[in-house]
Amino acid sequence: MAVIATIMFGITLLIQGNGMMSEYARFSVLLGGKSLINGFAASSRSAVILLGGGGIALGVLSLLDFDSAVLTPIASILFGSSLVLSSVSVWHLNVLRRATKGEESSRDILANQMAFDSAGIQIFGGFAAVVLGILAASGTRNDLTFNLVALLILGTALVLKGGSLNAILLSFMRSTSRRV
Repeated sequence: MAVIATIMFGITLLIQGNGMMSEYARFSVLLGGKSLINGFAASSRSAVILLGGGGIALGVLSLLDFDSAVLTPIASILFGSSLVLSSVSVWHLNVLRRATKGEESSRDILANQMAFDSAGIQIFGGFAAVVLGILAASGTRNDLTFNLVALLILGTALVLKGGSLNAILLSFMRSTSRRV
């Protein structure tokens, strides 16, 4: 089950990385020559895609009965590293969103706070997954437990990041109801 969870998490990282890349591409078109996108932010989004693909490869090798007790914890280390590297991506996406809008509503302020909190959760979750992955790869007695807890933390951090990303994207929508 840990091997399948590893493959599924890698696929999730690929999907998330591609979604974030498309949002940044949209913002770069909206902002034109005044783009706030820097090289580190672009490389961290690319790292999410590459590390997700690497985790999938390690999961497939584990599924093919290679040393899964070592390969799946290494994938957890890769996934934790990708969360730490991409932790600023949601925050940066929020900064770009704020640059394209003139005024801020209470929804915008809430989306801003959620993006900030999401970055912190991702950093701590990523570091915890790296530490647990290292403990699991070292061959301790509870290596499977450490790896499963690392995958659980990674999944939780990714779900919370997705929630804040959705809040940022929903803050773009304007209310269509008319007051009478």
